[in-house]
Amino acid sequence: MRFSVERDVLADATGWAARYVPKPTAGAQQVLTGLLLEATMPTPDQAPDQAGDQAGDQTQARGRAPGPALTVSAFDSEVAARAPVEAVVTEPGRVVVPGRLLADVVRNLPDAPVVVEATETRVIIECGAARFRIPALAAEDYPVLPAFPPPVGEVDTLGFAAAVAQVAPAAGRDDALPVLTAVRLEIARGGLTMVATDRYRLAVRTIPWQPTVDEPDAVAHVPARLLADMAKLPTTASRVALGMGVDEAGVLRFGLSVNGRQTIVRLLEGSFPNYRRLLPETSELTVTAPTAVLAAAVRRVALVATRTAPLRFTFSAGQVVAEAGDGGGAQASELVPVEYDGPELSVLFNPAFLLDGLAAVEGDEAIIGFATADPEIASSKPAVLTGKDDGEDYRYLLMPIRTGTA
Repeated sequence: MRFSVERDVLADATGWAARYVPKPTAGAQQVLTGLLLEATMPTPDQAPDQAGDQAGDQTQARGRAPGPALTVSAFDSEVAARAPVEAVVTEPGRVVVPGRLLADVVRNLPDAPVVVEATETRVIIECGAARFRIPALAAEDYPVLPAFPPPVGEVDTLGFAAAVAQVAPAAGRDDALPVLTAVRLEIARGGLTMVATDRYRLAVRTIPWQPTVDEPDAVAHVPARLLADMAKLPTTASRVALGMGVDEAGVLRFGLSVNGRQTIVRLLEGSFPNYRRLLPETSELTVTAPTAVLAAAVRRVALVATRTAPLRFTFSAGQVVAEAGDGGGAQASELVPVEYDGPELSVLFNPAFLLDGLAAVEGDEAIIGFATADPEIASSKPAVLTGKDDGEDYRYLLMPIRTGTA
């Protein structure tokens, strides 16, 4: 196999794909720690004009640009990734190269065209005066990557990324409950709804999308960690394609495709909680606070918070006082002006969870709603946090900490 490619183009593709390469572990397949490079010869109508470029080793041949004749792929049991790369291929073939090493090498090459030549046992990379020789992994042991699942629709790239960032932090991290480590995607004609919960908080966001099938109703439980990484999409792409379906092995998969790059993830199984019954229909008491000011105060006071002395918020007319600490140690408090005219209400919150919610709201003001006007009951019931401009599109439900517990 032999091809040439621009350094920045190859660095971008290998760096992106290497994010999905699993770390070497005992008993794991060593070949999966590699990136699969597959080079194909262009068809006659794609072949570049080789005039003045007899060697064929320049990435941009005179006359027309080459097509994406190179594919960089990564795969493990959870996720598969493919990145097409524009390259000039003079000898087709496939090779598996240690993934993270390849990405590091290419990223540090000088700014010049890269020539890669590979056999079954080694890969030679030349760029300017730099030359690397890397042992290849066994390409015959590399598994067949799953195909991209059937497309179901498209969504705005920035809107999708923003929604994932709002919801994913609320997902659980306990692998003993796998379904709670997922973001639930509810795909319906009326919108794309994302939901995540770790039982102590719940985030829900609905965004518009464009179905490409007649009956788009479906549900997917996508690992939150992977979805957050998948959502780091190129800002140059305005739309991202979504796919979902069962592959040839009977595995349910979800896929994202943008600018030719495909990420395909294995979905989690399990029964997701009935989150809708947790969301109150109305808020009897509401607090409107400047988001950045409140978040800054929470961060400062939380410096002395402990498991047995979490943050206490006392709401009264026109203000909230955040305080933490106990009589035997460090203490802190801070007053933040807010819009509130209800009875005095005292509630305990996990500061990290509250900060996640404040970071996710859109706009300069956050609204905290309590389902009942009885302050004693409200202090033990979930509060709903949203941005003043979010409406019903985004809601972050936060369970208070019961008095005397962490």
